[in-house]
Amino acid sequence: MTSHRTAIGAALAAVALALAPGSAAVAADPSPLPTQAYATIDADQQLDVGPAAQSVVVSWMFYDDGAHVPVPRNEKLVIDARDLAGVAAVTADDPRCRTEARVVTCVSKDSSQGRSVEFAVRAEAGAALGATGTIKYSVGADNAAGTTAQAKVVVGVPNLVVGKVPDITHAELGSRIDLPLRLRNTGDLATDRRIMLRWESVGGLVFDRKFSNCKYGSGDDPVEPGSQASVTCVFTAPVAAGATVELSSPLTATVGAHVLTAVTDYSAELLKPGEQPGGGSDQGAGPELTLVPASGAGDGFENGATGRVTVSADSSADLAATADVRPGRKSGEWTLDLSTVDHGPASVFSADNKAVALVDVVLPKGTVATGNAFEEGEDGPYGECFLWVSSTKTARFEAGHRHYVCPVPHGVAPGKSRQFVLWGRTTKDYDGAKGTATVLPGPAGIPLHDPDTANDSVTFTLDTSTSSPTPSASGSSPAPGASGGASATPSATAEAGGTLAHTGTGPMALLATATAGAVLLGSATVLVARRRQRSH
Repeated sequence: MTSHRTAIGAALAAVALALAPGSAAVAADPSPLPTQAYATIDADQQLDVGPAAQSVVVSWMFYDDGAHVPVPRNEKLVIDARDLAGVAAVTADDPRCRTEARVVTCVSKDSSQGRSVEFAVRAEAGAALGATGTIKYSVGADNAAGTTAQAKVVVGVPNLVVGKVPDITHAELGSRIDLPLRLRNTGDLATDRRIMLRWESVGGLVFDRKFSNCKYGSGDDPVEPGSQASVTCVFTAPVAAGATVELSSPLTATVGAHVLTAVTDYSAELLKPGEQPGGGSDQGAGPELTLVPASGAGDGFENGATGRVTVSADSSADLAATADVRPGRKSGEWTLDLSTVDHGPASVFSADNKAVALVDVVLPKGTVATGNAFEEGEDGPYGECFLWVSSTKTARFEAGHRHYVCPVPHGVAPGKSRQFVLWGRTTKDYDGAKGTATVLPGPAGIPLHDPDTANDSVTFTLDTSTSSPTPSASGSSPAPGASGGASATPSATAEAGGTLAHTGTGPMALLATATAGAVLLGSATVLVARRRQRSH
């Protein structure tokens, strides 16, 4: 019989079910069910403390493995710090708790009061560095079996900071680069736990998998498949207080074929006892990577345990704007399909979720937009457009205007495009004037080194004398934001069946909303298709 783990809940009428720690389904000869609930404690096994108060949380839970026994009452947590005399002091500012002779007792009449307590611990004045003591925890309750746990307390706090890694510029595609790293322990105690170093990279670097104590991972990005990578290494040797160490050998990586700007975040962390480092699923082959005493002056240190290095390749991304106008259901109505196309050779995307480019759209005089269709999620094909307010400010989409900005939020890969859909209507004042769509640099600030600026802008017209409005072509590019001018001939980029229809019908269920919170039929409409984002 398959056993079930029961977490005794707050209400008598409803008891939540869960599986006990370490429990598993048993095909035959199951263990007998408990006759009462039993407790577990979740707390750190070691605390490094200094003169400043350190916040600590201990929590507990009761289980019954599906036996449906009586609910525990009058739950009690005891924090026994008597062994810390001359080492550290414990205080708890919780109305459930009282302290007497270094023993903190916290009572919850029922689980609605919460099953965790936050307390503070600090080293006592005059405590010697490295002095140790033990905090003992115990949990009990009426109608339940109690349990105990303990934590080692050490006077002194190791503190790792990472070195600065200089950015790399003008890297050749296909070349191999070195990524060294230094660490310094600025604390007053040698590290007494495993050290985890992690590198997380986006942009197309391919790391060599050559160290046996490192795990390597890769992931697909909606913009560029395989462009994400991680390296996680664990070191057991301690780093003395004040010491500076470095990798025995730098990480090495290859600059991928589509790299324009690759960003790698790196960090250092002391793992808790028993904590799993996680990271990629592929174990490296070859010798163990170690930490050795640093030589030379280095490049300085960050203020904490995290840093970032950017690799800029000798490459470029040719972003182009396209525009295609289609007739609406009624005379004078139209749909404008816009896109930002990356003609390569490099991918363009941001590591900080900032727009890598903007499509600045100025509709012709005598026309206004009435709606915007987009799909939520960074891998959705349709992007959101915003109302242009000024050169530095936008607002949520609002119907009845001519000037909009459509951000490329995550990026675009070579041969791919980011699409946007606006629809609208002409007014009686429309005289055939031209509108423009212009690709501009985004707030991510990524240098594109665009080799062909002539295709950054396109112009379009709305021919209301027929039922088939068409884009117009001309031979020069207007200034960004201009309402007239000329450009290279725009072309449609949406795949067949891939554009949201003006009526809101299509391959997905659509939710019609207005940005102000009210539905304005016949005027402002925003269609949103909610898509499940790919995991990566």
